[in-house]
Amino acid sequence: MEESLKAKIFLFMFTFIIVSLSALDSYIRNIPLQLPPAYWAYQYTPKQIFPTPDGGVIVLGDCLAYWGDDSDPFTAGDCGAVKLDDDGNCEWQWWSRNFSGWGGPKIIGIDQGLDGRVNFIINNVYTTPEHVYNQMGWIDAQGNHFLQYIQLPYIAINRALRLTDNSIFTIGSIAVYHQELPHPDWLTHACFLRLNAEGDTLSMQDYPSDTAPLGLGGADAYDMELDTDGMPVITCNFNMYTSDSVVKSDWNGNIIWRRDPTVFGGGSSPITKIPLTNELVMGQRLYNNGLYNQFRLYRIAETTLDSLFTITMVDTICVGSYYSIVGYNQGIYLSGFYGEYLGYDYQAYILKYELSGQQDWTWSSPYPMIYQQPTECITVLPDSCVMYVFGNWNFGNEGLTIIKILPDGTANEGEVLPKPLLSLSCYPNPMKTELNIEFITDGSKARNIPMQIYNIKGQLVKSLELSRNSTDKYSTVWDGRDAAMKYCSNGIYLVRMSLNGRQNITRKITLMN
Repeated sequence: MEESLKAKIFLFMFTFIIVSLSALDSYIRNIPLQLPPAYWAYQYTPKQIFPTPDGGVIVLGDCLAYWGDDSDPFTAGDCGAVKLDDDGNCEWQWWSRNFSGWGGPKIIGIDQGLDGRVNFIINNVYTTPEHVYNQMGWIDAQGNHFLQYIQLPYIAINRALRLTDNSIFTIGSIAVYHQELPHPDWLTHACFLRLNAEGDTLSMQDYPSDTAPLGLGGADAYDMELDTDGMPVITCNFNMYTSDSVVKSDWNGNIIWRRDPTVFGGGSSPITKIPLTNELVMGQRLYNNGLYNQFRLYRIAETTLDSLFTITMVDTICVGSYYSIVGYNQGIYLSGFYGEYLGYDYQAYILKYELSGQQDWTWSSPYPMIYQQPTECITVLPDSCVMYVFGNWNFGNEGLTIIKILPDGTANEGEVLPKPLLSLSCYPNPMKTELNIEFITDGSKARNIPMQIYNIKGQLVKSLELSRNSTDKYSTVWDGRDAAMKYCSNGIYLVRMSLNGRQNITRKITLMN
């Protein structure tokens, strides 16, 4: 009896291990983005990746493009989220439709709740009190979301972090006008800003460039991690002719200490925490023989920056400059790319290193990305797989590419497939007088698709039809009136459609007249 029980336990454990290993799947996906037609040059930048409770991920990102026509193009941007299931298929996309002038808005993740809800800030630097485009909101794994307008200083936020008292600590740069310069001009200062949960400013500190009196360059706070005492350690650039610095501050932005590398390099240096040791490590690009083809790792100590090792890339391989380093166990993952000339024929790279400098493995994309300049971010999922997402800088909407790499550094390189889109978009949300409703399908031949508006009690308010205006795109507009042509009261409504009578797609919207 005892031997039989042992055999059953062994069989159960063996089956569990086999099932667990088989559940780890890798893929490479090309995801088209549901962006409006652009006159010229999309630049899509993925910012952060958040695992969801259903095994998928939410990718936050923003884009910059010239909209309009040949005679009157204007620069604007959009922020959004792309939800992928556990196989990398696109479930939905949400875009804020916040086109707000030169420079465009940026989306910055704050944190993620246990229910998978991702909290974020949409930050548009170029705002005035009369045109407030900064927003704070959240989106969950089902695509439900909420946005509210907030008033921020003239600041470009790079990172945000939720504190235990529910306030939000952000870092970035702020534009300051220097009247005392030989030629008065705007310069950027590194900025530490703390907000309350509603987005109101609680405290702010800004620090000029070391060379600001000469009118050269500016300062910026780029990335941050938490020290062992829970306080923030931040990478900043204070001098365009020296390397990026590391500072520690309190939650009001007062600098406690500053450390400066002794070699020239920098350019948005990322910082990460090594999980098993809680050590902080900074990565810094170094200039070498006309190329930024070296990458040095520093351990951040209380009184020094300890150089760990330097990676010399072959040919023109470069280390990416946006969230391109992440810690694991007792080492790092590093993302980079190989480029020929002027951004043509790039190939993506992921490198895994131990802190001793030992390289565990390197993965590179099996195909070149023609005319693309990747902007990338990486993360490590709970199953120890590496998720690598990059966008592009291109003359058109090339979308994003997402790659899931197994813990041993392998990926299913034979599967590089664009996936059909199936999405229902409603904007602006909250709405005032009109709601634009768009549906992108995977090849429906119907001329019109019926849909319904319900109130929060589940009562039918109005039936509409989505009309096809391209091979795969349908749209309509709701004017906020019910079937009797009476204007609806403020509140929450549900937009619902059924595809082929099988799949229901629902979006929650808020009417605010």
